[in-house]
Amino acid sequence: MRSDRSKSRVPPGPQSGFLGDDRGSSVVEIALILPPALVMLALAVMAGQGFEIERKASLAARTVTDLVSLTPYVNNPSVSGATELNQTDLDADLALSAQIMWPDASSAVQVVVSELSVNSANNTGTVVWSEPYNGATALPVGTVVSLNPSYAETGAAYLIYGQVQYTFQPLQIMQAVSAIAFNEGDVLAPRNASQITINWGQ
Repeated sequence: MRSDRSKSRVPPGPQSGFLGDDRGSSVVEIALILPPALVMLALAVMAGQGFEIERKASLAARTVTDLVSLTPYVNNPSVSGATELNQTDLDADLALSAQIMWPDASSAVQVVVSELSVNSANNTGTVVWSEPYNGATALPVGTVVSLNPSYAETGAAYLIYGQVQYTFQPLQIMQAVSAIAFNEGDVLAPRNASQITINWGQ
Protein backbone atom coordinates (compact mmCIF):
# COMPACT_ATOMS: atom_id res chain seq x y z
CA MET A 1 0.00 0.00 0.00
CA ARG A 2 1.44 3.34 -1.03
CA SER A 3 1.63 6.06 1.64
CA ASP A 4 1.05 9.69 0.88
CA ARG A 5 4.32 11.45 1.83
CA SER A 6 2.78 14.86 1.50
CA LYS A 7 0.66 14.23 4.56
CA SER A 8 3.73 13.63 6.72
CA ARG A 9 5.29 17.00 6.02
CA VAL A 10 5.41 19.41 8.96
CA PRO A 11 4.28 22.91 8.01
CA PRO A 12 6.85 25.65 8.64
CA GLY A 13 6.56 27.17 12.10
CA PRO A 14 6.96 30.80 13.16
CA GLN A 15 10.63 30.24 14.18
CA SER A 16 11.81 28.99 10.79
CA GLY A 17 14.13 30.99 8.56
CA PHE A 18 16.82 33.49 9.66
CA LEU A 19 15.38 34.20 13.12
CA GLY A 20 15.09 30.53 13.88
CA ASP A 21 18.66 29.84 12.83
CA ASP A 22 21.29 29.81 15.63
CA ARG A 23 23.78 31.35 13.25
CA GLY A 24 21.53 34.34 12.81
CA SER A 25 21.34 34.81 16.58
CA SER A 26 25.14 34.71 16.83
CA VAL A 27 25.51 37.39 14.17
CA VAL A 28 23.14 39.67 16.07
CA GLU A 29 24.99 39.09 19.34
CA ILE A 30 28.36 39.84 17.72
CA ALA A 31 26.96 43.01 16.15
CA LEU A 32 25.84 44.19 19.60
CA ILE A 33 28.97 43.19 21.54
CA LEU A 34 31.79 43.96 19.08
CA PRO A 35 31.67 47.80 19.02
CA PRO A 36 31.88 48.33 22.82
CA ALA A 37 34.46 45.55 23.06
CA LEU A 38 36.67 47.27 20.48
CA VAL A 39 36.31 50.60 22.28
CA MET A 40 37.32 48.99 25.59
CA LEU A 41 40.32 47.34 23.92
CA ALA A 42 41.41 50.65 22.37
CA LEU A 43 41.07 52.40 25.76
CA ALA A 44 43.20 49.71 27.40
CA VAL A 45 45.88 50.12 24.73
CA MET A 46 45.80 53.92 25.14
CA ALA A 47 46.13 53.65 28.93
CA GLY A 48 49.08 51.30 28.53
CA GLN A 49 50.81 53.68 26.12
CA GLY A 50 50.20 56.61 28.45
CA PHE A 51 51.65 54.76 31.43
CA GLU A 52 54.75 53.74 29.44
CA ILE A 53 55.33 57.29 28.17
CA GLU A 54 54.95 58.76 31.65
CA ARG A 55 57.50 56.26 32.98
CA LYS A 56 59.98 57.09 30.21
CA ALA A 57 59.51 60.84 30.70
CA SER A 58 60.32 60.40 34.39
CA LEU A 59 63.40 58.36 33.47
CA ALA A 60 64.51 61.03 30.97
CA ALA A 61 64.30 63.71 33.68
CA ARG A 62 66.35 61.51 35.99
CA THR A 63 68.89 60.86 33.22
CA VAL A 64 69.62 64.49 32.32
CA THR A 65 69.85 65.43 36.00
CA ASP A 66 72.21 62.54 36.68
CA LEU A 67 74.42 63.23 33.65
CA VAL A 68 74.89 66.89 34.53
CA SER A 69 75.38 66.29 38.25
CA LEU A 70 78.19 63.83 37.39
CA THR A 71 80.19 66.50 35.54
CA PRO A 72 83.93 65.75 36.10
CA TYR A 73 85.81 68.29 38.17
CA VAL A 74 87.45 70.98 36.04
CA ASN A 75 88.62 73.85 38.21
CA ASN A 76 86.94 77.16 37.53
CA PRO A 77 89.45 79.77 38.76
CA SER A 78 86.74 82.44 38.83
CA VAL A 79 84.41 80.60 41.22
CA SER A 80 85.77 78.90 44.31
CA GLY A 81 84.83 75.23 44.61
CA ALA A 82 83.05 75.16 41.24
CA THR A 83 83.57 72.84 38.30
CA GLU A 84 83.17 74.13 34.77
CA LEU A 85 81.08 72.46 32.03
CA ASN A 86 81.21 73.45 28.37
CA GLN A 87 77.87 74.36 26.80
CA THR A 88 78.38 71.78 24.03
CA ASP A 89 78.75 69.03 26.64
CA LEU A 90 75.66 70.28 28.43
CA ASP A 91 73.67 70.18 25.18
CA ALA A 92 74.94 66.64 24.53
CA ASP A 93 73.61 65.55 27.93
CA LEU A 94 70.22 67.05 27.06
CA ALA A 95 70.13 65.26 23.70
CA LEU A 96 71.11 61.94 25.26
CA SER A 97 68.35 62.14 27.84
CA ALA A 98 65.76 62.75 25.11
CA GLN A 99 66.72 59.43 23.49
CA ILE A 100 65.09 57.67 26.46
CA MET A 101 61.74 58.33 24.76
CA TRP A 102 62.61 56.22 21.69
CA PRO A 103 60.80 54.80 19.73
CA ASP A 104 58.17 57.44 20.51
CA ALA A 105 58.42 60.62 18.44
CA SER A 106 61.46 62.64 19.53
CA SER A 107 59.81 65.82 18.27
CA ALA A 108 57.27 65.59 21.10
CA VAL A 109 59.83 65.73 23.93
CA GLN A 110 61.22 68.92 25.47
CA VAL A 111 63.94 69.00 28.12
CA VAL A 112 65.24 71.75 30.41
CA VAL A 113 68.08 71.46 32.90
CA SER A 114 68.85 74.20 35.43
CA GLU A 115 71.01 74.85 38.45
CA LEU A 116 69.33 76.09 41.62
CA SER A 117 70.92 77.99 44.48
CA VAL A 118 69.35 76.52 47.63
CA ASN A 119 67.75 78.65 50.32
CA SER A 120 67.27 76.20 53.18
CA ALA A 121 65.45 78.79 55.31
CA ASN A 122 62.31 78.59 53.15
CA ASN A 123 62.94 75.41 51.11
CA THR A 124 63.33 77.17 47.78
CA GLY A 125 65.88 77.25 44.99
CA THR A 126 66.78 80.21 42.79
CA VAL A 127 67.72 79.58 39.15
CA VAL A 128 71.40 80.34 38.49
CA TRP A 129 71.44 79.12 34.88
CA SER A 130 69.09 77.13 32.65
CA GLU A 131 69.48 75.39 29.28
CA PRO A 132 66.57 74.16 27.08
CA TYR A 133 66.40 71.46 24.40
CA ASN A 134 64.16 70.86 21.39
CA GLY A 135 62.14 74.06 21.56
CA ALA A 136 61.66 74.11 25.32
CA THR A 137 61.81 77.39 27.26
CA ALA A 138 64.62 77.89 29.74
CA LEU A 139 63.75 79.00 33.26
CA PRO A 140 64.60 82.69 33.64
CA VAL A 141 67.59 83.36 35.90
CA GLY A 142 66.32 84.38 39.31
CA THR A 143 63.16 82.26 39.14
CA VAL A 144 62.30 80.83 42.55
CA VAL A 145 61.39 77.12 42.64
CA SER A 146 59.77 75.44 45.64
CA LEU A 147 61.74 72.45 46.93
CA ASN A 148 60.89 69.43 48.99
CA PRO A 149 62.27 70.07 52.52
CA SER A 150 64.34 66.88 52.23
CA TYR A 151 66.49 68.53 49.52
CA ALA A 152 67.37 71.47 51.74
CA GLU A 153 68.17 69.12 54.60
CA THR A 154 71.02 67.53 52.61
CA GLY A 155 73.06 70.69 53.12
CA ALA A 156 73.75 71.11 49.39
CA ALA A 157 74.28 74.72 48.35
CA TYR A 158 73.32 74.02 44.73
CA LEU A 159 71.04 71.50 43.02
CA ILE A 160 70.61 70.34 39.43
CA TYR A 161 66.98 70.44 38.33
CA GLY A 162 65.87 68.43 35.27
CA GLN A 163 62.46 68.83 33.64
CA VAL A 164 60.90 66.82 30.81
CA GLN A 165 57.65 67.45 28.99
CA TYR A 166 56.24 64.95 26.50
CA THR A 167 53.07 65.58 24.49
CA PHE A 168 51.17 62.34 23.92
CA GLN A 169 48.43 62.14 21.29
CA PRO A 170 46.09 59.25 22.16
CA LEU A 171 44.28 57.16 19.58
CA GLN A 172 41.28 58.81 17.98
CA ILE A 173 38.35 56.71 19.26
CA MET A 174 34.93 57.67 17.88
CA GLN A 175 35.71 61.32 18.53
CA ALA A 176 38.77 63.56 18.76
CA VAL A 177 40.84 63.03 21.91
CA SER A 178 42.99 65.99 22.93
CA ALA A 179 46.72 65.59 23.48
CA ILE A 180 48.03 64.87 26.98
CA ALA A 181 51.15 66.64 28.28
CA PHE A 182 53.27 64.65 30.75
CA ASN A 183 55.52 66.81 32.94
CA GLU A 184 58.23 65.13 35.00
CA GLY A 185 61.09 66.53 37.08
CA ASP A 186 64.06 65.39 39.12
CA VAL A 187 66.56 67.05 41.45
CA LEU A 188 70.11 65.99 42.36
CA ALA A 189 73.11 67.63 44.00
CA PRO A 190 76.36 68.02 42.01
CA ARG A 191 78.61 65.04 42.76
CA ASN A 192 82.14 66.35 42.15
CA ALA A 193 81.89 69.99 43.20
CA SER A 194 79.64 72.22 45.22
CA GLN A 195 78.58 74.10 42.09
CA ILE A 196 78.58 73.67 38.30
CA THR A 197 79.25 76.69 36.12
CA ILE A 198 78.71 76.75 32.34
CA ASN A 199 81.34 77.82 29.85
CA TRP A 200 78.84 79.41 27.44
CA GLY A 201 79.67 79.24 23.75
CA GLN A 202 82.25 76.50 24.23
